[in-house]
Amino acid sequence: MLDLSWKLFSMTGTIGSYLLIKEIEKEKDEEQKQQSCEMSDLKEHAGA
Repeated sequence: MLDLSWKLFSMTGTIGSYLLIKEIEKEKDEEQKQQSCEMSDLKEHAGA
């Protein structure tokens, strides 16, 4: 999805395309942080 958004931005140069890229990146980062927290929680509970 990010590749498609970047291609759209590079072809059009529109701010909407750029903002879409940034939103996708933000959601991806938040998802990775959530997964990292969940893994940490699982490790803590497994060790207890």
